[in-house]
Amino acid sequence: DRLLYNIVKKQAVLDNIASEFVEASTGIDFGVASSDTNGKGAYTIASTKDDEYPVHYFRGAVTNNNVKFARFCWKIVRTTETGGVKLIYNGTPNENGGCTNTTGEITQVGTSQFGGAFNVGYGSPIREVIDTWYSENMMDYTKYLEDTVWCSDGSLYQENPDAWYWGGMERNVYSNKPSIVCPNDDDKFTVGSDKGNGKLTYPVALLTADEATLAGSGFKGYSSDSYLYTNQDWWLITPSYVSISISGIGYLKNFSVTSDGVLDYYSGVQTALGLRPSISLGSSVVVDSGDGTIDSPFTILL
Repeated sequence: DRLLYNIVKKQAVLDNIASEFVEASTGIDFGVASSDTNGKGAYTIASTKDDEYPVHYFRGAVTNNNVKFARFCWKIVRTTETGGVKLIYNGTPNENGGCTNTTGEITQVGTSQFGGAFNVGYGSPIREVIDTWYSENMMDYTKYLEDTVWCSDGSLYQENPDAWYWGGMERNVYSNKPSIVCPNDDDKFTVGSDKGNGKLTYPVALLTADEATLAGSGFKGYSSDSYLYTNQDWWLITPSYVSISISGIGYLKNFSVTSDGVLDYYSGVQTALGLRPSISLGSSVVVDSGDGTIDSPFTILL
């Protein structure tokens, strides 16, 4: 069976129990770094285990989640609720066809501000840059992708005179309980309107802070051993908070991953950080060759 979803599925174990690389009987602690005792490999989100398509994700210092698709290198992040496989951009293949990039600017498609000073959520200018990259490089491959949800969670978690905090702060900074559930329909960025808001032009966006936490790039427990680590600062799609000045002016902040591998919530939206586009392969995508390692990445049958 060469369905990419099933290849990931066969490796995964539940994330709420002890297993080969999880020491605690209660499973992974997302407030602690990914490690040989707190998650390294493929895991199943326990709350989805009885779904038609349980959601599986890679965490920590994994070496077998590399994909070569559309002339680019990608890392598998997780599967989706509809059997797709979500990827993050990781540069271009070397002369031997391997996906050996680990750090540096080659792991991203450029840099950009996230948005304007008063625009909460996934908007201009970052979306324009990513859409332009997609239109110039990915149009011939759209038929292999699914229209999944990209969650820019603007749900209000806490409000005080100094700041407003969005839901991503509660899950990834305070409670250490990342989630793939998008609370508000209007924050579900999609191309079509059947699953979400229909505001995307192309099926491409950015990872969420929750997906970075699942992968091992957490706020309290971060790790440069996580496969997401690139020694670069790069944007996530999740807003974090708005700080209110004495004059009443709000300053928007967004989640990012820093060059140290830390999940950061302080990044001002008008700061230029790296862009690592994310796409989701459809449920029927089949692997033609490869074992997912850097020298032999999964090559998708086209």
